[in-house]
Amino acid sequence: MEQALHEFRQFLRRRSLRASGVREQIVRLILSRKGHFDVDELVAELQRKGVQASRATVYRTLPLLREAGLVQSVVAADERRRYEAARSGRDHHDHLVCTSCGRVVEFQFEAFEILQRELASRHGFRLVSHSHELFGVCPACQGEEPSAPAPAPSKMRRSLKTRGRA
Repeated sequence: MEQALHEFRQFLRRRSLRASGVREQIVRLILSRKGHFDVDELVAELQRKGVQASRATVYRTLPLLREAGLVQSVVAADERRRYEAARSGRDHHDHLVCTSCGRVVEFQFEAFEILQRELASRHGFRLVSHSHELFGVCPACQGEEPSAPAPAPSKMRRSLKTRGRA
């Protein structure tokens, strides 16, 4: 964790930004968490720990953490963006997102990895990064609403374009 904090301080210094105590507490909390979280959950947990961090401070800090490579974001189906710590050495994974309740499930599927490398090669690309977020209805929500249709792919695509993802 100390190495990540050091790297974040250097990142801020290169951008002539201040490494405040609140920013460092945000980093410490995120790196100590497991799983996905949204801004409200992070703010509530910071406040429970006695850290005076406003939603605005957290919202301003998260893009810096993403750019510094310490946080990854996941687009949740309910329009809330969820985040997770980007741990070095952690196996790459992708996400299944429930369009009904917002549940996020991590998965690894080697066939996706092979296919994306093949597609990139076929088109002359050198991949530097990727993310897969598959949207559907989780088993629990299927049980609650068995007849609820899944959103049309074109509607989901429009939704992602609205959020700047497609």
